[in-house]
Amino acid sequence: MKRRLALGLALAALSSACPGPAAAGTPVTTGRGGSDYAFYQVDHDAPGVCDREPYGVVNSYDKAPDVIKAQLEQLYAAGQRRLRIPVFYQHSPDSGTVMDSTGGTLSAKNRKNLADLLAAVKAAGFQEIEVAFFPLGVANPGDWTSWNEAQYQEDRSVIETVRPIVRASGVPYLLDLLNEGMPMTGQTMPIQYTHRLWADYTAAHGKADTVGFSMTVWIADRARQIPAVYGGNVPNVFDIHLYGDVAGGNGDEYSQFVDAHNQLAGDGYDQGWIIGEGYYNDSEAADGIARAIHDTGQVVFYLTQWPLTRQRTCSDVDVAPPVDFGNYLAKGF
Repeated sequence: MKRRLALGLALAALSSACPGPAAAGTPVTTGRGGSDYAFYQVDHDAPGVCDREPYGVVNSYDKAPDVIKAQLEQLYAAGQRRLRIPVFYQHSPDSGTVMDSTGGTLSAKNRKNLADLLAAVKAAGFQEIEVAFFPLGVANPGDWTSWNEAQYQEDRSVIETVRPIVRASGVPYLLDLLNEGMPMTGQTMPIQYTHRLWADYTAAHGKADTVGFSMTVWIADRARQIPAVYGGNVPNVFDIHLYGDVAGGNGDEYSQFVDAHNQLAGDGYDQGWIIGEGYYNDSEAADGIARAIHDTGQVVFYLTQWPLTRQRTCSDVDVAPPVDFGNYLAKGF
């Protein structure tokens, strides 16, 4: 039977009434969200030109541990309690953010950097994390034109390398096995890749510590691929990304949320959501999402903002560190 819990705006009140998946060492509980913490600095070199690449919090942790620890304390002091941490990797040399995964592992330095970062996250007091895998280049199945078994095995091995480091941190966690990896209609290779990866991962580890594959716009179409990707073994929680784009024809956060909810609910999926990405400290997004929760009764455990403003003053990322969270906090996130 479908859950239809009226959240209103007081999300925290549901922490006991609507817990997430029951599994040792994993979330989800309802409460304050936070940020995708990926970069400790972004250089604004010229209007519209930014350089974030030397400053990845995992790959470059050893270059600025005190800076990163201080930023984590800032985020916590600003009211943030949950983080989403991207793991960028590629079948190519390290870039400063993107880690070399050639051979299916990360360097000893990068493995230690990840462990040290997670220790700092725990010491700062954060309650939960989501660790998301961001494969780039040939490691990203979205760029494939035919099946690449060797690269699939390399990607799978990266997950198997990272997972024990995350588990050893002692911080309650979930894994996003492929950031925004839930495919759309007609994306043959991504559908084949996610179906295979889900079957392999859950056969080895079950599904209690993963959101599967996060979904971005258009979410409603991606939701239609759930049977092709997950079969009858659907994640316990979905990770949804909302970026309003009225001018581009993709609607605002309210309409994206409602469309996604209606598609998922209509197909019988009543999972709670994590909103894993949204514009940085954005009042319009906060208002639209809050209204959508009220109007649909959809369970949202928490929200983490991406370090990109709606103005998009640079491509993909224009804020570091993502300290301000007040507009989301004001709406109960």
